[in-house]
Amino acid sequence: MLIPTILGVVLTMAPVGSAALPALVVTVVLDLVALSGVWLAMRPGRADIREKSDLDRVIHRGRPVVVELYSNFCLICMAYRQTVRTAAMSLGASCTFARVELPSRAGTEIGDGYGVRYTPSFLIFDEHGDLVRTIIPDNVTPLANGYRVLDDERRVVTRLSRVTPEDLIAMVRMAR
Repeated sequence: MLIPTILGVVLTMAPVGSAALPALVVTVVLDLVALSGVWLAMRPGRADIREKSDLDRVIHRGRPVVVELYSNFCLICMAYRQTVRTAAMSLGASCTFARVELPSRAGTEIGDGYGVRYTPSFLIFDEHGDLVRTIIPDNVTPLANGYRVLDDERRVVTRLSRVTPEDLIAMVRMAR
């Protein structure tokens, strides 16, 4: 990302006159290509849960479940991929991690059912399939306002400035 930007600045700053506009176009194209590559590399990808019935099966397998509600176009969701991977590796087979794309038919149905409107959000179920914690952004800009952690009755238990692997791990262990 840095190299195309530096190259673009050099191409933009060096030419004058009639060469300046083509240099600016090249700069914009290089930046778009670089951003597209980063987006393709980081996007969360396909959902594990594509139907409400998939979620029902997953949460009734006899172990805790963390459901990540995400969007492929959410930059914060992309940034949280490593957080989720780290928590999943730490918990291993004692917990199931599943993903639901919120802006899909199934995601909308699940989001409406659990009161989730924004991404990234997390639903944490115990081994009996009961929802024990919901982590939701305070509003559409969680980077500025943080997250609310709700209990099974939708009361605020705590607030987080950001969700860490340790937060997810602690909530799963509490759910057992």
